[in-house]
Amino acid sequence: MNRYGLLIVVLLVGAAYVGGYWPEHQQRVTVERDAQALKGQLAEAQARVRMGGLLGQLLALMDAAAARNYGQAQDLSSRFFEDLRAESARVPDARTRAVLEGILRARDSVTASLTRSDPAVLDQLRQAQVGLQSALGYSVAAPSPATALPAPTPSEAPTPPAGASPTDGSL
Repeated sequence: MNRYGLLIVVLLVGAAYVGGYWPEHQQRVTVERDAQALKGQLAEAQARVRMGGLLGQLLALMDAAAARNYGQAQDLSSRFFEDLRAESARVPDARTRAVLEGILRARDSVTASLTRSDPAVLDQLRQAQVGLQSALGYSVAAPSPATALPAPTPSEAPTPPAGASPTDGSL
């Protein structure tokens, strides 16, 4: 009977071990799977943040070019295209990489236009903006010069409502 008692004790200890191990093991597997999914989501979020940073750089470049500050625009352009090249080498999505590489192909043309102080560079930069926004998942329509609204002339300034004076704050 001593052998059977020892065998029962060993079996009980083994069952207790497995009973405690198995739920912990299952929980660990679940946590590791969740952690892996979160790492993927984090990588996607970091890529979107970097792309958003590129869009911000491009908008600053466009502002400098629109203000005809071509020297500053050249500096911003160099930094933008360097960061764009680094991101295109890093991004795993083929569609996004194709968009970034398409924008990179315009680098020489943009640089030449900025060097010549050519205001037409804004059209190239707008195309890059549309590309980046679409890569970020925003639905955008490329503005065409024919449909763009011109700036109002002084004669087209809004007129105050009847009976209002310009100083009464009703504008």
